[in-house]
Amino acid sequence: MYGKKQDAKPQIISYERVKSYMLWMIERYGDYSAKKLLQKANLLFKDDTQFNEPALAYLIERDIVNDLRYAQRLTLSFSEKNIGPNKIKEKLYAKGFSSQVINECVSALETTDEDYFDKALMLKIRKFGVEPIEELKLKQKALRHLISKGFSYAIANKAISHSGAEDY
Repeated sequence: MYGKKQDAKPQIISYERVKSYMLWMIERYGDYSAKKLLQKANLLFKDDTQFNEPALAYLIERDIVNDLRYAQRLTLSFSEKNIGPNKIKEKLYAKGFSSQVINECVSALETTDEDYFDKALMLKIRKFGVEPIEELKLKQKALRHLISKGFSYAIANKAISHSGAEDY
């Protein structure tokens, strides 16, 4: 029913082929960090990787691949999803950004501790209710939840102890 696949002649790895592959990846799947794009090219063209870095340099030079712009967009997106600054840093690091770009993007967020407190309080209310948590096990669970979302211990503890009657 299915015939054997014809032995395809190996394609020659060239600068143009690597560059077009990287462009195709960006067009098809959206932005990539420079590190991730280079990893994908190294994986596909593992026999001859001499053209991978020059092709990436070409894309960076033409501002097609811009780590700072991509990281800023991701940071804003994560911030809108009520994710704390520590979790944002973790997610950006997993995407392959340098620590300098990550720190620049997180510090550029125009949010204060009060804004993070509001986000943490909203998450606490959504999962655990409006009342301050007094029971030890439930309090620990709520703390773990908020800290795993990227909020600092101080902000998480303040959100858990907050009662709706007092004005923070």
